[in-house]
Amino acid sequence: MMHALATATAGPLDEAARHGMPGTSLVTFEDLIDRHQSEIYRFVTQLTRNRADADDLYQDTLMKAYRAFGRLDCNANHRAWLYKIATNTFLSDRRKRGREDPLMDGAEEFLPAATVDSVSQLDARDLLAEVEGYILNLPPKQRISLILRKYHELGYDEIAANLNSTEAAARANVHEALRKLRDCFGDRL
Repeated sequence: MMHALATATAGPLDEAARHGMPGTSLVTFEDLIDRHQSEIYRFVTQLTRNRADADDLYQDTLMKAYRAFGRLDCNANHRAWLYKIATNTFLSDRRKRGREDPLMDGAEEFLPAATVDSVSQLDARDLLAEVEGYILNLPPKQRISLILRKYHELGYDEIAANLNSTEAAARANVHEALRKLRDCFGDRL
C-alpha cells in the first residue's frame, strides 16, 4: 500500500525543478516518505500505544499527505508537515470517538479486579508500563506535546505549529504533562 502511495511525483516542487528555479530539486512523495516514514510511524505508535490503531493512523496520515502533496509549497518543512497531518488526524479521530458510545459500556464490572502490588515490589518494567499508561490518558494536546518534545526532540515552535497554538501554549502543555507525571510518579522515580 505504501509503495503505491509513494509513486506520486507531481507538485509545486517538481514544477520549480522542471523550470530550473535555483535551489530546487526534484522531490517526490516517495523521497518524502523514505526520509520520514520511520519517525512518523514511531510518533503515531507513541500516540496510540496500539499497533492496529497506529497502523490505521499511519495509513490515514499517508493518504492525506498523498492527496495534499501536489499543493505543498516548495519551501515547506516536509517533516513538520507530516507531523502536523498525523497530529490533526489523531485529534480528529479522538474527537470522533468521544462522540460515539462505547460498545462495551460497563464491561469493567465483569473484569477481575487488578491485584495491588506494593510499591517496593514494582520493578522498572512495571513502573515504565504504568507511566506509559498514564501518558496515554493525558489530554491529547498534552500527550502530543510531551511526545514531540521528549521523544522526538521538536522545538516548542514546531510543537506549536503542529497543534495550531502559540509557542507559550506548547510550553504550557509540556510543562503541565510533566507536572502531572511528577505528581503521580515523583516519589517512585
